[in-house]
Amino acid sequence: MGKKYIVYQAYGNEAILNEALYSMLSFYKIHGQDYRDISIVVYTDHPLHFESVLGKDKVQCKPLSADQVKEWRGTIDFVHRVKIETLIDFTSTMQEDLVLYLDSDIVFLKPVDALFDKIKQGVLVMHEFEGKLNDSTFPLIVKMGKFIKGHQKELNDRGLEVPVDTGVWNAGVIGFQSSRKDLLTKVLCFTDGFYTLYPKHIAEQFGFSLYLSKEGAVFTSSEYLFHYWSFKEFRGILHDFFQYHRAKGSDLVKLLQEIDYISPIKLGEPKRIYDKMHWLPKAFRKLKKNRWEMPAYKYWE
Repeated sequence: MGKKYIVYQAYGNEAILNEALYSMLSFYKIHGQDYRDISIVVYTDHPLHFESVLGKDKVQCKPLSADQVKEWRGTIDFVHRVKIETLIDFTSTMQEDLVLYLDSDIVFLKPVDALFDKIKQGVLVMHEFEGKLNDSTFPLIVKMGKFIKGHQKELNDRGLEVPVDTGVWNAGVIGFQSSRKDLLTKVLCFTDGFYTLYPKHIAEQFGFSLYLSKEGAVFTSSEYLFHYWSFKEFRGILHDFFQYHRAKGSDLVKLLQEIDYISPIKLGEPKRIYDKMHWLPKAFRKLKKNRWEMPAYKYWE
């Protein structure tokens, strides 16, 4: 079996670049600054954003131009289509390598060597299970399930067979052997067809869920990786954190020492509690203009 890779896409928006950089820092905080068994690769239009902090020995930047992004968004002009094309491009010359794709808003909880062992065994990995189309606590999935149930003929006419009890996984993490890259083409074709019928951001996520789960049991990676997808407020904190440390001239050692001062796991917990509340106490908090409060934090000495 070949090499182990962690792959990101981060381009255009400084907030996304900062999220990806913070994720990489959390990798080295967990695994050690000199860890080399896993290579980190990022498709980006701002390589210096990563190389100036980590150095070229700790991150490999692959160029991603605006024209390339436009092409990879496809005729459907779908931003999350770029993820699929990124993985197709990355694995195009591979045979037996192990790939773990991560969205930018991922934080490492523990070493992922055991996760790569799963991938080596042929297991397909996503982040965590979010329920079935006909049985989920996520309103977006329920709404999509109702659409799919009511549009079976249109889906079948396009060659898209979608069981109404299909399970949906969070696609912030995608782990697979490069020898199974044919799955990526299937996900891309499905996304192109499905998005024209159901133009929602969840289309790519559902494509991955559908085709990876067809191959067998999908392994959840939430024990190893935390996905703070709903905590967009963290972007402002990241901006201030990196701006402060750039002004101070902080080196990698200093950054690794201080990233936990602004952990999105801790800072986002009040919002996650609020989001899970029953509608009545949530409505009461909205009325009182007291939805949730950010915990105190620091990123200075």
